Amino acid sequence: MKISALFRGCLCTALFLTISFFSAHALALTAGQTYTVTIEKLTSAGAVTSGSSSLNLSTTATANADGKIAFSIGGIPDNGSCNFLVITIANSADVTERRSIVPCPDTGKTLPLGVSGITDKQTEALLAAFASAGTDDPILAVFGFTIVRSSGMTASDLAVLAGACNQGINASGGFLNYLSNNGVTSAQLAAYRTNIVSRLADPDTGYSKSFKESVDVASSADATLEAAKRGEAAGKLLKVLVQAATSAGFSQDRVLEAFNAMGSVVMPILQAAGTAGTLSSASKQAVDSSIGGGIQKLKADRGIEKYTQALTSLGATGSDVTSFTTAASTLASAMQTAFSIFEKVFTGSEAAAQVSAAQSTLDAAMQSAFSTFMTGTAASNSRLTTMIANIDSALGASTGLTVSNFQFYKSDGTSSNWPIMMVIPTDWVSSIVAASGSVTYTRDTTAIPAAMTWLSGGRTSFSGMPASYATLFQIQEDIMILEFTRFGAQSSAGSDMSLQQALEKSFSTSMAAIAGNISGTTNGSTAIGATAKSALVTLMQSPQF
Repeated sequence: MKISALFRGCLCTALFLTISFFSAHALALTAGQTYTVTIEKLTSAGAVTSGSSSLNLSTTATANADGKIAFSIGGIPDNGSCNFLVITIANSADVTERRSIVPCPDTGKTLPLGVSGITDKQTEALLAAFASAGTDDPILAVFGFTIVRSSGMTASDLAVLAGACNQGINASGGFLNYLSNNGVTSAQLAAYRTNIVSRLADPDTGYSKSFKESVDVASSADATLEAAKRGEAAGKLLKVLVQAATSAGFSQDRVLEAFNAMGSVVMPILQAAGTAGTLSSASKQAVDSSIGGGIQKLKADRGIEKYTQALTSLGATGSDVTSFTTAASTLASAMQTAFSIFEKVFTGSEAAAQVSAAQSTLDAAMQSAFSTFMTGTAASNSRLTTMIANIDSALGASTGLTVSNFQFYKSDGTSSNWPIMMVIPTDWVSSIVAASGSVTYTRDTTAIPAAMTWLSGGRTSFSGMPASYATLFQIQEDIMILEFTRFGAQSSAGSDMSLQQALEKSFSTSMAAIAGNISGTTNGSTAIGATAKSALVTLMQSPQF
């Protein structure tokens, strides 16, 4: 079935909704039958307006021969007075055919609106979660949209997911608790929630637009286009939570860390429900896969953003930036395609094994995308030749270095040129040395992991190199030691999300400490700034995708 809608968000503007159902789907609209469309507001206490508080916004429309209805309603509220609206479509017997929760639009903006079997399930779960929490929290809505991906979820499944979602966000040790305990103020959280609603409703790039497009192209004969658009919509959900942090004035990294905090609360609930049989294996697998894949994509998005900022901070320009952004765009597109393919598994009758198989396909596609990214960011031979020339010029002598000195071996045994992310810091050091400056560093003292067998004799001094270049390699080696330490600890922590959360925070703190241990001057007198130090550490880290 498909539903397409145009929704204008001014207080005195009408809502125009066009709905069409494919007859091959259950609960399709019947040609010639009259339907009632009602619009209510979700209150700040998590209840749907009714009775004396009703918006009294409703109209009737008759489905034409193609199963479409068209109508208009005036007086639709914008997000200055509410976060979400509840759309209900009922038949002549007052039986609800479909419902959807949609974000209230910004003043003067249109809101694309799609309603389907999935939005019906999402609405059921979200209304229960909102009522339980006593709130209309947009954070809760995003997680609800994310975890309810199939129209085949049962009432028991939805009840478990509603409770788990509420607890994961609001319980002690959960999402909000973590943010509050790590420097995010009440004012910032308020701004965060407001921005989330605006991003969900954005008529050009928002979740609502992509979901509307998914139901517009839905076909009983070919699910490919629908899945692609649904995957596009799903891929935007958790990203909304991360990007909204910047507008609210706090680090996106805090949100990524808070996902682990939420997981430490939610995972035991879902595990217990699976054991008790109140959550089906297919629904549990769907949640695990949707959240896991979504967070993996978010980490890649965030990593690319950090790399981009760091490259600019250290003076990357021209073809270097172009090479990186091209590889990053290809990665983002490939990940989005992977999500679109994954979404095809949700037919409403999918089994756990099918979702698991789709997850394996998603994982393989993500790994392939990452490998392509690494190839795309590798510096060309001519770029490495330029880097060597910059080193020689800075030192005032020929070093005899060749391209082969700046290659590494990948896990498959093949060699690759240094990535742009390493070339730019090297050029940055060359520019400092050329200007009579220097880079110094106090070594970290973290124990070397046993897996780093090539360092069994201890940290490398790189004493044969010019001082500032040796410093660069010392920083890289210390970061590598911390990364290997983190990898080992993550493996040991397994699915313990509390430990995973602590590891993420510890690693972030360690990277800040590494940056703090860097000193020196850019020209013999001007101290290297904090932004450059942080950028250097960022570019020295391996991609955490």
